[in-house]
Amino acid sequence: MSQLYVIESIRNLDGKGGSVPHECEARRKGQRVELLRCENGAPLLVCYRDDHNKILRTSAVQSVLHTDGDENIAVYTQNTVYTFGKVAV
Repeated sequence: MSQLYVIESIRNLDGKGGSVPHECEARRKGQRVELLRCENGAPLLVCYRDDHNKILRTSAVQSVLHTDGDENIAVYTQNTVYTFGKVAV
């Protein structure tokens, strides 16, 4: 069975080293997701488990940062940073 994560934040990168909340952050924050693909150079594929298994496909992943093992993951794409926290089972 795949590991579930919860969306902690979705932020637009401002091009100056900072970020601002993405327009869909308030709606998506806290939703359970499955990371279907999370590899540098490929689009991030996320399945929203709390929203009828809808799929998000982003621009190419620039980098992936893991903290606390795989407890928290930050995924940087060209314009956005997605932060996920592992769901306790």
